[in-house]
Amino acid sequence: MDYDEHVQNAQYVVFKINNQLYSLSIGEVVEILRVPEITAVPGTHSVIEGVINLRGNIIPIVNLHKRFNMPQLSERTKKSRIVIVQGEQEHIGFIVEEVHMVTNFDEDHIEEPLGQALEKEIFVNFAKSDGRVIGILNLMKVLYELEK
Repeated sequence: MDYDEHVQNAQYVVFKINNQLYSLSIGEVVEILRVPEITAVPGTHSVIEGVINLRGNIIPIVNLHKRFNMPQLSERTKKSRIVIVQGEQEHIGFIVEEVHMVTNFDEDHIEEPLGQALEKEIFVNFAKSDGRVIGILNLMKVLYELEK
């Protein structure tokens, strides 16, 4: 999804990871749910926390703390959520500390990433809201371009 598509789909789900705000276009989010029991699967990539059974479908769960090389929180809270997104051909879940809000970003408050290579790969844009910067994630890069 490019910049123009994000501006046209101006509603975003904003969530916290390590007390930092990130977002995805609402069109990329399938549903948000409380964290159920996660079954570990040996031999998967280190960012895969495990799988859940969601209404008879097996959904892999990505730990975004590990994906972004951030310190892991000691435990999940009652605010922790799984954000289910649409991957290339499957649903995938992210563990987030909290879903902060669903909001619209005014086009004037969205800026392209800086010149940093990492930012250009993981972020589509950045939004400014209430004095904070919110990274708008590039979902496909986050899901499928993992370091080995």
